Amino acid sequence: MKEGRTLLSFRKDIYMNLVFFDIDGTLAIGRNIPDSAKKAIHALRKNGDLVWICTGRALRYAKSNFHMYANGYIVSNGREAYTCCAKIFEKPLAMEQIREIQKRLDAVHAGYVFFESQNGHCFGPEEAYRTIAEEWDPGFILPGGDLIGKKIYNFDVWFKDAEQYHAIEEQLNGIGVLNPHGNHPTADVTVSGWDKGDALLAVAEYMNVPLDHTYAFGDGMNDICMIRKAGHGIAMGNGQDALKKEAEYVTSGILEDGVWNGLKHFHLI
Repeated sequence: MKEGRTLLSFRKDIYMNLVFFDIDGTLAIGRNIPDSAKKAIHALRKNGDLVWICTGRALRYAKSNFHMYANGYIVSNGREAYTCCAKIFEKPLAMEQIREIQKRLDAVHAGYVFFESQNGHCFGPEEAYRTIAEEWDPGFILPGGDLIGKKIYNFDVWFKDAEQYHAIEEQLNGIGVLNPHGNHPTADVTVSGWDKGDALLAVAEYMNVPLDHTYAFGDGMNDICMIRKAGHGIAMGNGQDALKKEAEYVTSGILEDGVWNGLKHFHLI
């Protein structure tokens, strides 16, 4: 066993499972996890398997609201990964990337927020700041500021209408893929070059767990890469149609015991 890694089993041919969950629309609605999902995760961990949060959210949000359910975290759409007590890797954006993104978004008068692990920095209209801030823990989103010297991992965008959304999409063509947040006028962005799927592979390698023992639950466009690369990809019934086409299994919706039913289908609980 490599130094610093978790003991996986008493026999070399038996492995624990790693189960990766997106947060919003998959594991929780806002900060609320359905009771059936809580019960399922408790049973999963009791069996000795590990639960990994895999989200576009920043580390501070994921840990402060979901630490009681998680053994590890992939955050910022795959650009950071942590066990309970150690960083596995980080993939911050280069300042050149950040400046180019700002230039393109400013050209269409978009709102946007760049994320560190512990804070977000919001630029653009005041309405964008108010709208984005209400979706995060109090004090997390800060107005503007100098980004030089800060480790920035990903960003969200705000748009006033469908026309501006499509303008943002065009501006970010070749830079990243948008994951819109339902009826909320925001979207998180998976920046090209590293995503949730790459992070899942890196975590499985770090934990020395074969891919066939990895399971991923998601609902959004930013989960497609994760679903494709996991040993077993599960789409929520309330998920995007494009995601469902990539999944090995489509479970029921988040409010119809989707996590519980998905884990039961694969005999994990």
